[in-house]
Amino acid sequence: MIASVFPQRLALLFVVACGSAEATSASDSAAPSGPATPPPSASASAPRACAERCSNLERCNAGRCEPACPKGEVFVPATPKEGFLMGSGVNGGRVDPEHRVVLTKPFCMDATEVTVKAYRACVKAGVCEEPRTWGLWRNYEEGREDHPLNKVNWKQAKSYCEHEHKSLPTEAQWEWAATGGDRRRWAWGNDEPDCTRTDYAPDKLRRPSSDDGCHGGGTSPVGSFPLGDKIWPSGRIHDLSGNVWEWCLDNYAPWSGKDEVDPLHLTMPEGTHVVRGGGWNRSSRGIRVDYRGGAVVEYQVPGLGFRCVRNST
Repeated sequence: MIASVFPQRLALLFVVACGSAEATSASDSAAPSGPATPPPSASASAPRACAERCSNLERCNAGRCEPACPKGEVFVPATPKEGFLMGSGVNGGRVDPEHRVVLTKPFCMDATEVTVKAYRACVKAGVCEEPRTWGLWRNYEEGREDHPLNKVNWKQAKSYCEHEHKSLPTEAQWEWAATGGDRRRWAWGNDEPDCTRTDYAPDKLRRPSSDDGCHGGGTSPVGSFPLGDKIWPSGRIHDLSGNVWEWCLDNYAPWSGKDEVDPLHLTMPEGTHVVRGGGWNRSSRGIRVDYRGGAVVEYQVPGLGFRCVRNST
């Protein structure tokens, strides 16, 4: 009985062995010898390519880079390859020459101007200095927690942003975030300002700190005018036109008119710096998003505050 089964098992082993040899022979003709490594599938390679392509401010989802800014910040993409135009000549008769600017990296911008509440937490942490607490319209001293911090100088604003692992925006970042490059006059578009869109001086300004804003003197709570928002696909940025001027990182100086890539003009930190956006005590012209203002580094006034940006690395 053993003799009758054993030959059958040998025959079976022979067939299996021959089949294996034939399969190996066929594969050898098409590929070099060695352990077989299956090619990466499209579904596997796409996420890897996506992850390499995305910035640290984005997440990869189904092969696409999607904004991933922290809460309270709005994702602002890099400019197109051709960039956008800056310069208009609306600044007190001096012509700021048109030039093309390219921003190669996205960033996250604070949806609101930095509030008294947020800045107070930094002071309590022993990092930030108190802003000026005397004079008119002193938001910090009077506990207007949801109003923009005002009477804050450039160094104090810069210190706060850095404590939050962020930065003051460059002038180019600020204008790109406010316009998207479409040459609009105000953050919401080209419709003339009124008190449903922003806090500004709708009538003739009597003096810089007078009761000329939409609701009397002083600021409004941040985000009070949603009709005046600049809307990006990832969210809304409030008060880019009006409420308070906003410090930028750059020094204030005439533009050369030359095209630029990722510009930052910061050669004299102790010098005069750019302020943008206008405030509650400025006219419709003064709150245009292409209007450039300048202030000395220690300037602390009721109509001046700031917001921060989170840069990609």
